[in-house]
Amino acid sequence: MAPNVKADVDQATESLRLADPILGRAIVRIGRCTLTPTGEDPFTAFAESILYQQLSGKAAETIIKRLKALFDHDWPSPEQLLATPEDRLRAAGVSWNKIRALKDLATKTTDGTLDFAHLANQTDAEIISHATQVRGIGRWTAEMFLIFTLGRPDVFPVDDLGIQKGIQKLYGYRKLPAKRTMLRHAGKWRPFRTVASWYLWRVVSSD
Repeated sequence: MAPNVKADVDQATESLRLADPILGRAIVRIGRCTLTPTGEDPFTAFAESILYQQLSGKAAETIIKRLKALFDHDWPSPEQLLATPEDRLRAAGVSWNKIRALKDLATKTTDGTLDFAHLANQTDAEIISHATQVRGIGRWTAEMFLIFTLGRPDVFPVDDLGIQKGIQKLYGYRKLPAKRTMLRHAGKWRPFRTVASWYLWRVVSSD
């Protein structure tokens, strides 16, 4: 069974406070980490992430509602999605690019490229490698899946703007930090970089 951030949150925060006093002060100020993995069906989680790309939350929710209306107001299975004509998906408001991405996700789910049945036995790197074979799913999307769906404890999304801004604000950089600078900070936070990331997001949102 893969480790889960929810089970380790108290150990993680104590370890982070000791390893990095600057982050530690932010932890005390913000309070206990409340990150709770959704445990959502992986196919649904990735499909939802594709539909949310480059849209406001409200617009994406409207399209998702229309899409689910085609399937008795529920998320379709991969098989159902593959059997649905593209023009019906387009009529629900899904763009052509996202239709292709959803179809590719469904294909790679049914043909075993994405082995969702054995995620617990896969490393973070393996999950990212498999997921990014799908059209429309990049490393950032796969990392968000690891954090918010699976609750993997040591994920550090170095390309996330919120993480970049959090480090900039917390450590007093004039500009967004370079990747090597971020990784140097994150080296102190292993093996609890997911919880550290959560606090960095809170640092930004607490403005």
